[in-house]
Amino acid sequence: MMNQNILKTWNYMKRNGVRKAVGAAYERLTAHYDTGYEYQAPPAEELVKQREFPFSQRPLISILVPAYETEAAFLSALLDSVMEQTYGNWELIIADASRGKQVEDCVAEWKAAYEEKQGKAGNPQKDIKTNHDLIKHGDTGKIKYHKLLKNEGISANSNQAVSFATGDYIGLLDHDDLLTPDALFEMVKAICEGAEKGKTPRLLYSDEDKCDRSGSYYYEQNIKTGFNFDFLLSNNYICHFLVMEASLMCSLGFRPAYDGAQDYDLILRAVGRIEEEEIAHVGRVLYHWRCHETSTSANPASKLYAYEAGRKALADFLETEKIPGTAEHTEHMGFYKIRYDTDILEARADIGMVGGSVINRENKIESGILLRDGRCPFRGLPAFFSGPANVASVCRDAFALDARTVFLREDDIPLFEEILKIPYKEKLKERDTAYCNQLDEGIWRQRSMELSEKIRERGRRLLWNPEIRVKR
Repeated sequence: MMNQNILKTWNYMKRNGVRKAVGAAYERLTAHYDTGYEYQAPPAEELVKQREFPFSQRPLISILVPAYETEAAFLSALLDSVMEQTYGNWELIIADASRGKQVEDCVAEWKAAYEEKQGKAGNPQKDIKTNHDLIKHGDTGKIKYHKLLKNEGISANSNQAVSFATGDYIGLLDHDDLLTPDALFEMVKAICEGAEKGKTPRLLYSDEDKCDRSGSYYYEQNIKTGFNFDFLLSNNYICHFLVMEASLMCSLGFRPAYDGAQDYDLILRAVGRIEEEEIAHVGRVLYHWRCHETSTSANPASKLYAYEAGRKALADFLETEKIPGTAEHTEHMGFYKIRYDTDILEARADIGMVGGSVINRENKIESGILLRDGRCPFRGLPAFFSGPANVASVCRDAFALDARTVFLREDDIPLFEEILKIPYKEKLKERDTAYCNQLDEGIWRQRSMELSEKIRERGRRLLWNPEIRVKR
């Protein structure tokens, strides 16, 4: 891990200069966002209950694995993780574009070893009635290997994998990664819960973490937010584990022009087509993203083309949705910003208020983006830090914003002055220390929450922009 950190810092310095690299290195060495994390699989008794859970519906989940020269150890571990799923109505589609027979032989050998082990153990396979066929836990027949005629790139290979899928939903699994044993169970649970509320999810995603080459050490837990439109316009925070309604994925397909960021392109286009209420976040770690020498997760510079493909996918989305702006890279690879052609409130009718952070005398964030309980999640973070997984460095939708930092539409200025009971300052430089301290912190927070609520009630988003800062 030390070598990976050194490599990341070196690449960062080449792009952004020594000063920013020193700041980034200081953050990496001192922040320790991941301290104390240890992945905990559900206890055995919980896994037993999951296998027998009486779902109101049991959709078939097709898990797609586009494979290419995959290491046998990685692929065997992937197969283990899929076979261990507590939800049994799945099929695994392996679309192999390798030149040789490495992947094919690994699958065949793994199946033979698994079946022999099951036979020696005398394990009965439990039948489960579904809305499709009679399926069995532990049935290796659900693992379907397809040899592709040639390697046409990740998108074209993925499209072929999609063509082999017969499920109601499709899940995406990279050929060297792992699912947790409850991954499909939690996804189906979210599907059923959404259906009971009258809005069946069509796109679902989970939290994730990373694991080392051996698949035994887990770190960098990525706890995600519920669907956040502007955060998605900043980076593909959805990432793994992604499950999508099969008909939606088939209609969209993967586009070879965006190879390397094909999932980001797929998600953006899906979001442009479905309702936000049809997107579900499953707040559990269900996916282990394996890090090794050539993986993007371990060495982002190994796939620089992917980040340019992501920028192009975002640019295409802006054009399709008629959002007047230019997609640009930020100092962090894989993170983007939009340079709007006009004032953002003019360019985006869906945004009602834009705000940033209040910085104290110690150059730390005091307030800014606010959660439902009024807390600032970045409180105490040095102003030059990017935050865990760089989340404090890019724009995102907010539940509430500190009123000291906000910019409003002209029609909403009277509302600001009615609630805050102080004059609205149009220019950032006018919001000096005296302005920021004229109300007690508790009153600022209370009135900021009230103003934010009123703007949200008008059906508009609140956008937090880390580049907007006022000194307290």
